[in-house]
Amino acid sequence: MGKKERLKIHPTAIVAKTAKIGDGTVIWAFVQVMDNAKIGKNCVLGNGVYIDRNVKIGDNVKIHNKACVYDGTVIEDNVFIGPHVIFTNDKYPTHKTTRNLKGITWKVGKGASIGAGTIVLPDVNIGPKAVVGAGSVVTKDVPAGAVVYGNPAAVVTER
Repeated sequence: MGKKERLKIHPTAIVAKTAKIGDGTVIWAFVQVMDNAKIGKNCVLGNGVYIDRNVKIGDNVKIHNKACVYDGTVIEDNVFIGPHVIFTNDKYPTHKTTRNLKGITWKVGKGASIGAGTIVLPDVNIGPKAVVGAGSVVTKDVPAGAVVYGNPAAVVTER
């Protein structure tokens, strides 16, 4: 058996004591990982990434700088999430009220890629091996293997 890779956490990162993080994962500067988050093995969380409570991330996932991943998100193995990707957590934002945001979910299937600057609306799933082009606004589920882009994101090809 090979040598076990160590977890690496930058000293400026804030990682909750209840978070579970797999071997070989690297957490860069100014990352925040909240309570009960589960991050798999050999992942990379880039500068300034926010991982909310209860998020589940599989193995070999790369989440690039300044991405925001909120409570209710499940990211399967071998996923790429580009810089500044946001899983938005409020369907009806307003300055007047505070709503209960429980029950919102997202699932990103194995091998999917989400390009930089993409916004994924609440309760939207991205299928396995799907590709979302940079700068897209994903308003509805993306089928497995599909390539989508635009605002709103539309299927341009299915593989």
